[in-house]
Amino acid sequence: MKEIKDSGQGRIRFRVRVQPAAPRNELLGWNTAGELRIKVAAPPHEGEANKELVRFLAKRFSLPRREITVESGEKSRSKTISVPAAIKETLETLPEI
Repeated sequence: MKEIKDSGQGRIRFRVRVQPAAPRNELLGWNTAGELRIKVAAPPHEGEANKELVRFLAKRFSLPRREITVESGEKSRSKTISVPAAIKETLETLPEI
């Protein structure tokens, strides 16, 4: 069950569940809690995993890094991410796991 919400001003929000210190960056898909599961290779130390998450999402969705915002959960594995609404259809096509 995907939970993609309109946040106004041409942006959407969705929740991600991050697994830091993975062997490689990987987008797994939507879990049953409505979160997008993502593995990142960076450790959860001094914001490195958050930076790597933003870099990975920017590359994966062909967006500038400045367009991706971690709105909440900076020190948690569960985070709320804000991105331009233009990628909503792409997010909706990602698999459920």
